[in-house]
Amino acid sequence: MTFSLMADARHAIKTFDKALHDRSAFSCGVDKIDNWFKTAISEQIKQKRIVVWCATNPEGVLSGFYALNTHSIVPKDAGALARRGDQFPIPVIYLPATAVASDLQGQGLGKALMGHAIRQSVDISNRAGAAALVLDVLQDDNFEKRRAFYSRIGFVQLGSAPVRMFLPLKTALVSMN
Repeated sequence: MTFSLMADARHAIKTFDKALHDRSAFSCGVDKIDNWFKTAISEQIKQKRIVVWCATNPEGVLSGFYALNTHSIVPKDAGALARRGDQFPIPVIYLPATAVASDLQGQGLGKALMGHAIRQSVDISNRAGAAALVLDVLQDDNFEKRRAFYSRIGFVQLGSAPVRMFLPLKTALVSMN
């Protein structure tokens, strides 16, 4: 596994705080993600549906973010994640979105955010039980590039849908030790 658990030294990653994290100028270049981040996360956070972590530079400018929530997958849809005889939904952590500001893409912040998300997922799994970190790769012109990025980190395809990928948290835990 090749993910880095070290945060980008130029950015602090902390849970979202509306008073500290100004979302108004943030843009990752994907309107769907930008709009969701600017208009919907506050309500979802209040309803305890997601937790969002934000990366900021030393001046406090929002540079990137990711979100996590709990999820489950029925064994018939779980592919390699399912074990023989599984009858109940498999608990997982779901990553609904991750984004880096357009002007910072390709500089390592996305990898640092993913390392942080993996560490948080392992911590959650240690307290509540979760088999994997699951995500759906955004389907647009950069789909293959994104899918290759997640593959390099250690994610593999989940079931027959090429958009859904997972990282076993047991594997992530071993790589952290």
